[in-house]
Amino acid sequence: MTGKTWGPGLASRTLLSIVILSFLYSFFFLANIQAAEKSITINATGSSAIQGGNAAMARDSAIAEALRNAVEQAVGTIISSETVVESYEVLRDSVYSRTQGYVVNYAVTGEARSGDTYQVTVRANVATGDIEGDLDAMGLLQRKAERPRVLFMIAEKSMESSSYSSWWQSREAIDMPDSEAALKEIFIARGFSVVDTTASAEKKDIAEGYGAADVSSLFARETGKGLQAEVVVFGKASVRQGASAGGTVGTYLADITAEAVRVDDGSVIASAKGYGTSRHISERTGAAEALSKASAELAKGLISQITSKWSGPATVRITLKGADYDDVVEFKRLLKSRVRGIAALYQRSFVEGVAAFEVESRVAAQAIADEISRLEGFRVTGATQNTIEVEAGN
Repeated sequence: MTGKTWGPGLASRTLLSIVILSFLYSFFFLANIQAAEKSITINATGSSAIQGGNAAMARDSAIAEALRNAVEQAVGTIISSETVVESYEVLRDSVYSRTQGYVVNYAVTGEARSGDTYQVTVRANVATGDIEGDLDAMGLLQRKAERPRVLFMIAEKSMESSSYSSWWQSREAIDMPDSEAALKEIFIARGFSVVDTTASAEKKDIAEGYGAADVSSLFARETGKGLQAEVVVFGKASVRQGASAGGTVGTYLADITAEAVRVDDGSVIASAKGYGTSRHISERTGAAEALSKASAELAKGLISQITSKWSGPATVRITLKGADYDDVVEFKRLLKSRVRGIAALYQRSFVEGVAAFEVESRVAAQAIADEISRLEGFRVTGATQNTIEVEAGN
């Protein structure tokens, strides 16, 4: 009886999966080290009632409250206000009660006694990296980030080819490139939704006439829109054989560069590079290992930038159409007085009945759109993660 054997495709995919898992471990280990080093300085105030004339005890209690408030403020810079409210009890029991674990150091910058109350102001250095790690473990960090749906467009040049190849050049299902496979594994593990580019049915809306190495920000956006992506990561990866030291073991060198563009407004929100080397007796496995190492380094840089831009204070672009100048003035007044979460408002232009605004916001564009929809005289006609379209007049 003839035993079953693995075909070369299955063997390669199995080896690649093992390589990716090993680098995922390294990726998360390094990420945890970096997270532990992150911190911010916060000024906070606390107060306490003086009981039995014991001002010293009241001072200690006021300092403890100030440090708790500092940790609460730090949490507010990491997750949205909605998540803070929804998860207050969990945060109180698991985060706010662990003040000493998050405050690296502090200094009392002011204190005063007023009647039976002692008030203290502190400047605290709070370890936001540790807080982020705990919030991520509780599932709150991912809720804050509302991590986008990502499309990868990585043109790859393999050992066997002198030119780049890509999935968008083919209308048929193809094997996933090593670099894209590694990136997808890492992004999915970090909570991102990823577009499946191996299914030919999802390629119906891709513009034709673009080569593997011709990807521009505009083409990436067009493709992302067709495949319902919110962020497109596009770039190039290549692997080559390095200098040989003799023997049967080869050296393989890989590099990858990529940018991440936001589909709705075209802004570049991340850019990074990655390099990887490998030594192996098998050319196929050695090349895959080098590409996986390079992709892991690239992913570390991209994920940090994407989550920071996507979940932090955002710039929301608002377009007001069908307006005269009085409508523009009234719209600005209502945005400032009736819409919550707006930190700053800038009017960029007003031409032929169309006004363009940029808003620095602490809340998502959808939340702002919801509030605008309740304003008399204005109607929301469209909204994405970072853009809102409004018509003047109901």
